[in-house]
Amino acid sequence: MQERQIFVANFLATMDAVTPLIARLQYGAVINGTGNNTVYTFGECMKDLDQTDCNLCFASARLRYDDYNFFNETLSSQDETACADGDFSGGNKTVFSANAMELVRNLSVQAVRNDGFFVGSVNRSNVSVYGLAQCWELVNGSACETCLANAVSKIANCTPKEEGRVLNAGCYLRYSIQKFYNNSGAPSESGGSSHLAVILAVTSSTVAVVLFVTTAVFFMKKRIAEKRRQRKELGALLTTVNNSKLNFSYESLEKATNYFHLSNKLGQGGSGSVYKVWNLHGTGRLCEAVDPILDGNFQEEEASRLLQIGLLCVQASAEQRPAMSVVVKMLTNNHEIPQPTQPPPFLNPSNSSEISPHSRPVISSSQAESYTQSSGNSMTQSWIEPR
Repeated sequence: MQERQIFVANFLATMDAVTPLIARLQYGAVINGTGNNTVYTFGECMKDLDQTDCNLCFASARLRYDDYNFFNETLSSQDETACADGDFSGGNKTVFSANAMELVRNLSVQAVRNDGFFVGSVNRSNVSVYGLAQCWELVNGSACETCLANAVSKIANCTPKEEGRVLNAGCYLRYSIQKFYNNSGAPSESGGSSHLAVILAVTSSTVAVVLFVTTAVFFMKKRIAEKRRQRKELGALLTTVNNSKLNFSYESLEKATNYFHLSNKLGQGGSGSVYKVWNLHGTGRLCEAVDPILDGNFQEEEASRLLQIGLLCVQASAEQRPAMSVVVKMLTNNHEIPQPTQPPPFLNPSNSSEISPHSRPVISSSQAESYTQSSGNSMTQSWIEPR
């Protein structure tokens, strides 16, 4: 627990330190802590923004933290490719795809020659495509070239979709039918055609450190004393969060999310999905909970394993829920994944006749002991850990 507190404190310190660096240089890299509690944080504004927009715009920045040095990373397992839902409908799809690929190839070459940043457009046969390529500031020339070449190969899978984006560890590549970039901070070529940058919503940094509320009256005196001690230790951490630059006002969040527009939605609460997964687990049909948009393109064994880990994290008893460190080991196949025990209160068989008795397998005492560091509902506490 003490190590987690140290990690969170180091994380907050790096976030506070990187903010003025980005405000001054439009990018910043900060390292804080020692050993396993070291936090690495990097942030960079998109290069089409002027300094004022860089300081004000939450969405137009690349922000990442981790527990290892990723600053010179080019590719990683967390790289993402995102394609628009709809195909190009403004003309010949074959021409559009050809224009898009010609554009991104040219951008990937020119960006390497122009300090890791270039934009442009292709207009052929009355079909226009706009695009941008950018490497992050700490990535060198050869790594930038490698990263963008990889991005070009990935983005080819998006055509003839109206838009495609690739976010690699060391670079970003995008094409679109819309002129999506900001004119204010972009350089222009001597021939008169402008090369501008894109406003990209990559990651929004919003961190919540949740304090536990109280303990139940039936806990033993020793447990109550332990909870009070933990609450006292967390007091200083809460003060740090409230005084840090991560404590945003409602008005700021409203502006940053375009008045909470659905396009900026990251997720939602509610217990409906958990209820469904518990039912499917009890009837041996856990893979039916996988998003149908995948159309069966996934490994059933892996999906079942991940969903089972999720069920372990929502068990009714907080003491039986695995700590995040244990979850990480489960995800990397370095820890046995036990069967979940009883469902949460709202899914208890006494309240619902639909829950199968098979959804309540018994957990051994040795398994329960491995979950001594637990995370719970409003009666327990949650900690931030690196991904």
